[in-house]
Amino acid sequence: MAGRLKAAALAIGADEGDGSAVILTVDNGAVPENMRAEVLRRVRAKATLKPERFMLCSAHIHSGPNLQEMDSTSGVQHEHLVQYRKELLDKLERVVLQALASRKPGRLAWTQGSVGFAGNRRTLENGKWVRFGEYDKGPVDHSLPLLRVTDVDGKLLAVLINYACHNTTLRGNNKQIHGDWAGCAQEFIEADHPGAIAMIAIGCGADIDPYPNGSVELCRQHGRAVADEVQRLLAGPFKPVAPQVTARATMLTLPYGKSPDIDRLKALVKDSYIAGELLNRLGREKKVPAAEKYPLAAWTFGDDLAMVFLADEVVVDYALRMKREFTASRLWINAYTNDVSFYIESKRLLKEGGYEVNDSLSTAVTYGWPDRLRPAMEDRIVEALRTLLPKGFLSPAK
Repeated sequence: MAGRLKAAALAIGADEGDGSAVILTVDNGAVPENMRAEVLRRVRAKATLKPERFMLCSAHIHSGPNLQEMDSTSGVQHEHLVQYRKELLDKLERVVLQALASRKPGRLAWTQGSVGFAGNRRTLENGKWVRFGEYDKGPVDHSLPLLRVTDVDGKLLAVLINYACHNTTLRGNNKQIHGDWAGCAQEFIEADHPGAIAMIAIGCGADIDPYPNGSVELCRQHGRAVADEVQRLLAGPFKPVAPQVTARATMLTLPYGKSPDIDRLKALVKDSYIAGELLNRLGREKKVPAAEKYPLAAWTFGDDLAMVFLADEVVVDYALRMKREFTASRLWINAYTNDVSFYIESKRLLKEGGYEVNDSLSTAVTYGWPDRLRPAMEDRIVEALRTLLPKGFLSPAK
């Protein structure tokens, strides 16, 4: 093992009214929705916590266990993942309950900085995807929002930060457990501020990789860059945040299209993981599901801050668009929340094609033809968020 993995929880608010709101961050490839539901069930047997007020944010590291793909493993590897899942559930339950039990009067404030190691990984030729590799003309989001948690005397208790970049500094040839740049950043921040807890959520970085990449030392380099920016931001100024959280959630229902015939699916398999999964499912169950669900949530802290939570691997265009259509100065966008199953592509990616498009939720619900989803996934999600956020967080029409 080259580095440790971590989970941490932040509980905000008292039991009165709607109760506390909890953000749980986990250094993991993916914690699937059924595990998130099990953690919530266990916690609710001992404490008050509403589903829309519990958000599990995966760091989606590529150098650690991915429980979303556990069923595709076998032998000793599967046995290890079964044991890991059991132990992780116990520890996540304990972390959340400890966060709820340790609540005390404090203050929230937030600010925003930036870090520059994230780069768009979609290399294009003639406007079409051809391979992975840093594309200096591709869109990125270098913003680094930071939520500061202090006690009533101003002592730093915790920081929650967000950055829109894959944890893929370590590449496919790495065979050791490591928390990548996010793990290193948390270690550095906590070393810089003894007694404080560091938490990292990932933004809309599904088409974004860290550059340069390829070694543990580069993980440390990127983590140090994040920690240095946190150090700078903690010097101030900050905007106070109301500790009262209003949580709203919704579920988009996306009906599946007609399944292609077996020969068509076999032809799609080489370019689409989704097509392969469908082919396997047809072989096992002789039928296909009726619809796919996509969860969204939004928390508002009075009029001070709106925090959006998107499931799955969301590409950067969503953050850039939401910062245009909502009030960017009071907006925080988390992806990889509550489930990590598909890519959530944008209209730009649909035109470019390639890897993320072929394995996207749009591809899943239309069985290989993402352009058939009308309206596009991007419009569906943004419009749903408009119903979740108060009008005061919407930008004036341009």
